[in-house]
Amino acid sequence: MNYQTYLFFDGRAEYIQGYDTPQHTFPLGSLVFGLLDMEFAPYLEQATGLLDRFRGMDFPAGRTMAQSLAEPGTCAYYQAASFYHGLAEAVRATSPALFDLLEGYCSATFRRFKRELDRMTGQLSQVNHRQPSGSRLSTNSLFQRAVHTGNLALTSDLLEGYCRSFPAYTEQMEVFIELDAQDASLCETALLFLESFAELLRQLTQAAEDFRSLIASTLVDEDGRPRTEHGQSPSEVLAELAEHGDSTYQKYHNLEDDIHIQTRYKRPIDNKKGGISAATFYASDTLPALLFLEFVQMCAQNLPVAVCESCHRLFVPFSSRAKYCDRVLDPETGATCKDIAAKLAYAEELKADKAKELYNKMRNRYQMRCSRAPGNQKMRDDYNAWRKQAQMALSKYQLGEIGWETFEKVIQTGL
Repeated sequence: MNYQTYLFFDGRAEYIQGYDTPQHTFPLGSLVFGLLDMEFAPYLEQATGLLDRFRGMDFPAGRTMAQSLAEPGTCAYYQAASFYHGLAEAVRATSPALFDLLEGYCSATFRRFKRELDRMTGQLSQVNHRQPSGSRLSTNSLFQRAVHTGNLALTSDLLEGYCRSFPAYTEQMEVFIELDAQDASLCETALLFLESFAELLRQLTQAAEDFRSLIASTLVDEDGRPRTEHGQSPSEVLAELAEHGDSTYQKYHNLEDDIHIQTRYKRPIDNKKGGISAATFYASDTLPALLFLEFVQMCAQNLPVAVCESCHRLFVPFSSRAKYCDRVLDPETGATCKDIAAKLAYAEELKADKAKELYNKMRNRYQMRCSRAPGNQKMRDDYNAWRKQAQMALSKYQLGEIGWETFEKVIQTGL
């Protein structure tokens, strides 16, 4: 396995720890929500388009990095780095938690050749010391394979740095550019990278569709509110899916074989009584496996999940009265769905007050006329008929069934 990022849970919190990155804490559900919020289809289309363009292309042996980068439109590794930069920025903006997993997958993709090289180097060392290498290859073939893998490890390191610094060059790249290094192998590495990410995006695109179905069956009811509000237990519903052999559940349950489990122990600094705490860390080369693991944890915790009435995306309501999420809906002002909903509610309230003010004004005027002519029964009957129509118009306006002009016309009719 090439995993570089670990995930572990503590109640309704989750922690993501990269191989060489700090640990980050997120609310439970952040990964699944990020999966459903993110639009992967355009990036899958971009990756497959680049593969169609560069796959089978003849990369000249004598072409240098400086020459290729001077024509970015036809430079495979420039396009690969540009693709990853755009994808990573979009995921980071949508879901920092999912971004951490994506970065871990990126690191694993690039550094697998380094791990393979270390293994081959060890085998060659054993041969040098007249010990069994454990490889079926001859010494010469093993040496040639190690040279090829070493070249891939070097170009992967170059491309990883470029993907993360894009559009700027890393210091390492600048050295190779100044040395007029040839780039055919770097172009081939870019294709391997694009193939890996195209497959990942296919998996995530399908996972998003499948997880919507699973969530609708376990966490969110038909009215968009948490099943927990209706007395249903997501953990019990999930158990029923497992017992009945639900095909979607089984599809992702089978991926659990791809998960690496590691238990880590630590002695709490603030624990005066001593003792050691333990945490179970999970890692996998298959990102949908970790996403499913989080989904199972969400069900096990009976996490209340609802559909935001503003953006129609999933969120965890802080109470049964919460209808809007905290996602930023207006990037310019930073206003969230909750903020905008409050403003709209206030505007609707003012709008309703304006209508009621006009209704009361017209009603008082009509009542004053009637009081001045107590014996005029026709005027009293006209007033009662008007009031009935006016009250109906007021209700329709408040419900949004008619506009202001129509309401105003009804109110002023007969006056």
